[in-house]
Amino acid sequence: MARAKTIKKAGAASEEVAPKKKGKTTSGEAREYSVTETFAKGDIVYHKIWDDTGEVIETGTTDDGINKMKVAFEKVGVKNLRMG
Repeated sequence: MARAKTIKKAGAASEEVAPKKKGKTTSGEAREYSVTETFAKGDIVYHKIWDDTGEVIETGTTDDGINKMKVAFEKVGVKNLRMG
């Protein structure tokens, strides 16, 4: 993820401006996705292969008993992923 640029104001100490994101804001960092991990609705997930971050919008279980989640990623869109 790219960092925001530092903006210097005349007569004031420099401050970093955080980029605005759509959706829910969280105080925690994104957790790296792993098939063995479990996630909850609202968790922020980082997918290493896609180099993308997204928010878990839905969790559930398939008829076969496999845990799944639906994640809204910033670059690749909404994806269904397996989890622990």
